[in-house]
Amino acid sequence: MLNILICITFYFAAVYGSGELTILHRPSSILFKGHDRLDESDLKEVYSAALGFSIEHSSTWPGMYLTDPFHLAEAIVTISIDGITDLGGGKGHHYPLRTDADDGETFYAMKKRIEERYPDGNSKIIDIDLSDGLNAIKDYEFLHDIKHIKKVKGVYSYLKTNVDEDHKFLQEINFLNAIIDKIESGVVKKDHKPDYYRIKCTSLHAVSDLHGENSTASKEAKQLLIETINRLNDAFNKAYGGSVLVSVVSSDVSHTRRVRSTNTQNESKATKEERKLPNINLAVTYNGNYPVIFNIILWFGVAMVFALLAISIVIGTMDPGRDSIIYRMTSTRLKKD
Repeated sequence: MLNILICITFYFAAVYGSGELTILHRPSSILFKGHDRLDESDLKEVYSAALGFSIEHSSTWPGMYLTDPFHLAEAIVTISIDGITDLGGGKGHHYPLRTDADDGETFYAMKKRIEERYPDGNSKIIDIDLSDGLNAIKDYEFLHDIKHIKKVKGVYSYLKTNVDEDHKFLQEINFLNAIIDKIESGVVKKDHKPDYYRIKCTSLHAVSDLHGENSTASKEAKQLLIETINRLNDAFNKAYGGSVLVSVVSSDVSHTRRVRSTNTQNESKATKEERKLPNINLAVTYNGNYPVIFNIILWFGVAMVFALLAISIVIGTMDPGRDSIIYRMTSTRLKKD
């Protein structure tokens, strides 16, 4: 019986991991309350609601409230940290996260929703994996001025640059600081179009595995990452005048999903291939005129239904002998014929 329980426990651990959602900044029109657990598959609905989009799937999560639907977020910024459950507290509003989906699913869902509503392509939809270095920003014109990554000044007590895992982590921190410098220079501005940024940090996972999750080196790395993220939060907050939702998503999904079935791998490959399909000039589902056309058709239809109902009631209740000249003329003509 004990062996069965252990097997069941490992089975659920392989399917679902744990993590944390931290809200670092929110517009004044959005409130976050409580500390109820959120499914990662519902993150795209939270972000969509924050941008003022209609959600596609209902959720019973009570952590988010909209107080002013006319002044919502103009940008979503999420920092995805792979391989750890949480960053260990700090500023922000924290929620336990049930990692029942991959963070890439949230990005591509948001990308699709923004492109459907704003097909002109003026929205910034940015996906940066810090481990890719400068190759991660080659498709984003506003970051092309970043030609090299400066080293962070300072002495580290426990992280060693001659250790490969520590060196890669410090490179990601340096790269993130270079991006922050560019944002602070004013290349990102409000344009009343929704923007979505995802910045992914993967090297902290390796540092934690090498030194131990509770080691002094891991704690130093986490503190360094927290300080850099806080600086990123301040930069985006200033760029968008406070109309930005900044969140941190930490997940141990890489620990709990090391073994995947062949079908899942094939499905992931197929999904990646679909994402690489060239532009074949497919029509968008609807454009910016959709709400106007929809409202015209809706209310014209409602008016016509009530008008037809009123006419039917009047005709059905009229007195043909006194009120209707139609009936009287018809009756007279019938007698003459």
